[in-house]
Amino acid sequence: MLVALYLSLSTGTSNAQFRKATEGDKIEAVVAVVGKHPIFKSSIDAQVQLFLLQRGITSAPKDSLMVLRRRILQTEIDQKVLIAKADQDSIIVSDAEVDERIDQQIKMYVNQFGSEAAVEQQFGRTMSELRIAPELRDRARESLIIEKVRYANVTPVQSVPREDVEEFFRIYRDSLPEVSGQVEIASIVMLVKPQKDQRERSLALANALIDSIKRGADFAELAKRYSQDATATRGGDFGDYFPRGTFVAAFEEAAFKLGNGEVSGVVETERGFHIIKMIGRRGEEVRLAQILIRPTATSQDEELVKNELIRIREKAMNGEEFSKLAAEFSDDDESKAQGGYLGRVRTEELSPEQRAVIDSLKPGDISAPLRIAYQSGPRGFQIVKLIQRVPPHRVSLEEDYRELEATAIQWRTAKDMQAFLDRAKRSVYIEVRDLNRYYN
Repeated sequence: MLVALYLSLSTGTSNAQFRKATEGDKIEAVVAVVGKHPIFKSSIDAQVQLFLLQRGITSAPKDSLMVLRRRILQTEIDQKVLIAKADQDSIIVSDAEVDERIDQQIKMYVNQFGSEAAVEQQFGRTMSELRIAPELRDRARESLIIEKVRYANVTPVQSVPREDVEEFFRIYRDSLPEVSGQVEIASIVMLVKPQKDQRERSLALANALIDSIKRGADFAELAKRYSQDATATRGGDFGDYFPRGTFVAAFEEAAFKLGNGEVSGVVETERGFHIIKMIGRRGEEVRLAQILIRPTATSQDEELVKNELIRIREKAMNGEEFSKLAAEFSDDDESKAQGGYLGRVRTEELSPEQRAVIDSLKPGDISAPLRIAYQSGPRGFQIVKLIQRVPPHRVSLEEDYRELEATAIQWRTAKDMQAFLDRAKRSVYIEVRDLNRYYN
């Protein structure tokens, strides 16, 4: 019941600066204030409890606990600085975005625990209750705001020169852990996509809904009944006003042409077929509702993809270059540009299914189709080519350059982020109270 315990301890610190306790209780203790955002002692306690439980620790020395509390408090302060910066820059997150993030989290929990019933047991709440739980929604909103602030102020580092990699290796060489066992692999991925008749049926449904709306049907009721988006529970309402640049191009172009109360025709994006309603306009900001119909793939579609991958595997086994086949057929845009090459992957990072398959391969072998699924929804199959096995070893600049380069990029990004935080702190009110006064 680890997750349930965490939820019971979580405070949802963005709700109010000082929450009133129930009659007879003490006012919530505030250990720091950043801008207008308090950090509560109970939030620090909850994260300490979670940290200890995750590691199976039942007790710890007082000094060690205080070090942990101070480290958690500093992380909380950094996050609240970013949220205060969002206040200054008028960065907002809509209810629709929070709904989508909550849906992603719930899908992750279902994958982790195996079923919706298991998730409900872990949290002690129904799925409906989870979706509206204030503590989950507050944390989801805060994480989205922090992402937006980072994106707006810190340019993601895509690559670093070799001298940065060498500098990182020189600084951290002695503290870098031994590299665990790895496999160097390449892959061809094919996603399961709805066939033409599925797409046509979804489009026909969207057009039928538009006809119903024209005949007087209630948009919100149709959204609740038919929409396949997180906004469906609110009748399709996105929940706030948004400026241009918020939505994908085709959706936005159609939306901004609408007058108040008007409903669009069918608008197709990579997410599916949209029907958009203009709820209101405020200058160059709009409040919208939508009905989203997504074409759905069938088990027959899965078999078609699996059989196509079997055919591609046979071509590779008969001598055609795997890299050329990946460039032609793979649906993984990132790896297909590298001929399907995924580099070295630590064996512990593989799923149990992937590990079992790859363990059975010899260098040069190509696996049979392996089912895959992404948290965002798409599913499909992949075939994997084992290039070589790499045994555990000490980190080497030449042997492990790709991995060091990736870590150096993270290091550079973290340095840039810390520099931005240091600048932001100079423009934000911060009051930190002595933790010793709260812990005897």
